[in-house]
Amino acid sequence: MENCSICGAPKAQVAGMIGAVLLIIGCFVPLFSVTLLGKTLSVSFFSVGFYLYGEVLIVTSLVIIGLLFARKFPEAQGAGIAVFVTILVFFSDALTGYNAIRDMGVIASFAAGFFSFGYAWLVLFAGAILVIAAPYVDRLFPAK
Repeated sequence: MENCSICGAPKAQVAGMIGAVLLIIGCFVPLFSVTLLGKTLSVSFFSVGFYLYGEVLIVTSLVIIGLLFARKFPEAQGAGIAVFVTILVFFSDALTGYNAIRDMGVIASFAAGFFSFGYAWLVLFAGAILVIAAPYVDRLFPAK
């Protein structure tokens, strides 16, 4: 494995760490935003009803960081795949619920217009993809 020129750690370890940190940051970023009466309510993993998901995601990210420190890249990649699938299922459930509300009729469709997805999904998917791709960083970005 090739080492980073700045910190001396393997590039795979650095990429995986960045991905795990993005997963932790994604827990605090808004997943959804709802605008009612001119006020915007943002829902993150640490909002009503989502504490467990946020805590599990943070613990899993810390386990990934531990695995990367131990240089167990395949195990960290497996945990990254599990996180990616979990985020994908959660996102598809949210999208299905949004479409169900929108299809309920005129009033529900009007209410769905005040609902929007936050940018946490981008941060979470980017973090999971970085963790999954970490073992391949040397092949993707060879030394000059």
